[in-house]
Amino acid sequence: MPDIKIFYKNISYEFNDEKILLDAITHTTKTRRKNSNFQRLEFLGDRILGLIIADILYNKFPNESEGDLTRRMHHLVNEGTLVKIARDISLNDYIRLSNNEEKTGGRDKSAILSDALEALIAAIFLDGNYQCAYNFISMHWADYLNNDEVPPIDPKTELQEWCHAKGIGLPVYVELEKKGPDHSPEFTINVILNGEFEVKAVGNTKKQAERNAAMKALGSKYVKP
Repeated sequence: MPDIKIFYKNISYEFNDEKILLDAITHTTKTRRKNSNFQRLEFLGDRILGLIIADILYNKFPNESEGDLTRRMHHLVNEGTLVKIARDISLNDYIRLSNNEEKTGGRDKSAILSDALEALIAAIFLDGNYQCAYNFISMHWADYLNNDEVPPIDPKTELQEWCHAKGIGLPVYVELEKKGPDHSPEFTINVILNGEFEVKAVGNTKKQAERNAAMKALGSKYVKP
């Protein structure tokens, strides 16, 4: 693993307890434990990230509607944004992976990078406090937060709005299949509209598969005849 002091400089935070950091950067494939600390930290970090981004947006855009804030939120916490930030701080260089995962390009996998960033956020929160996590996020998300232009509507939100405009029920997402190992799963999701049209898509996370299914539905002749 590269010099940890360089990593501390990259994230502008120095850990008091390096064990927490090691838990955050040691992927499940390395420990081979079903309930690894990595997964628990990723779970916590996901919630902390959402709370802090919501906190920042609420105060930064006092005149925006709930809908616009939600669109910003989706853009700031989606996998694509997390992967870019993970690479910006060179997190991919410090993740500890199994030999097999290393050989299959695990350091460049979006799901692993985004999960590791969320685990890191939780580690900073536990090692420090809410303000430490807030400082980390406000700093490394600054370029995205300072963009005053409202991002495009998330596909799931756009599909939901289309259903509302048509006076039909909300889209129903059904998990058809989950295959692959726990550390690198593939989900197949079916989205059903008005009980009469359905389309399926895959993704490395359930959220991504749902998003992909929504995009396919939006591009279908059912929605755009």
